[in-house]
Amino acid sequence: MLLRVVCLLAVVGISQSALAQENPIAAPANSGRPVNEGWGLTLGAGSILSPSYGGDDTYRASILPSIQLTFGDDFFASIEGGVGYRAINTQPLRAGPIGRIKFSRDADGGQPFAVTGSDTTDLVGLGDVDTSFELGGFVAYGLGPVTLGAEARKAVSGHGGAVLDLEAKWSGANFAFGPPVIWSAGPRLRIVDDTYNQAYFGVSASQSLASGLPQFVAGGGVYSYGVGATAIVPLDREGTWTAVMFAGYDRLTGDAADNPLVRLRGSEDQASLGLFVSYRAF
Repeated sequence: MLLRVVCLLAVVGISQSALAQENPIAAPANSGRPVNEGWGLTLGAGSILSPSYGGDDTYRASILPSIQLTFGDDFFASIEGGVGYRAINTQPLRAGPIGRIKFSRDADGGQPFAVTGSDTTDLVGLGDVDTSFELGGFVAYGLGPVTLGAEARKAVSGHGGAVLDLEAKWSGANFAFGPPVIWSAGPRLRIVDDTYNQAYFGVSASQSLASGLPQFVAGGGVYSYGVGATAIVPLDREGTWTAVMFAGYDRLTGDAADNPLVRLRGSEDQASLGLFVSYRAF
């Protein structure tokens, strides 16, 4: 738990708000705000309602800080969006390197930022999965109002596995209430390797004895498929204050759904809902 807090504060020190989708593809839709040619800083906070752990059927609300640092329209850094650089930044193509952090999953079920519910006992005996630092790259290609995105990452710590996120987003703006409300929605798909699934869903002989779950060796493949939607709502005409609302649903599949932890103690259906309010400092 202490490691999770330390890592979060470290990222906050260099890094808005779209925990919107658990791991949104880099190069998101423009927020409607003017792009600073130099450094930009956005500060905020909000709440997200999501499963206690990946695969759980119990939900908890958490209050989280939101800090985003940018340089022009090329560099971006935040807790939820990772740290990345648009090495190719044209219309319709954007691409570049990306780094993300995935916080630890503790066997005691502790969540330092949770404000509702109690710590789950589902993970007792399964061991901790340490905080993971994932490195990789992203590409996004615009086709009118639709953006196709892909992001591949490999963890250098923690779960140690590889992740491929694919998505298609339909974006637009609504001017009915004054300042434009920017929205996007679309399907998404996650593919992972054996190492990733084994870290979170595998049950070794010793873990089976300690947890009461049957042994299980998890393989890779399609991890989940689902849909996500985000709305960026200016709270003043200057765009200094902004609210970001998001919702998502994902269905676990393959060994991410067929393992004993999810079958006996959790659910294949995973949803999230959140609201963040942010202030553009400069």
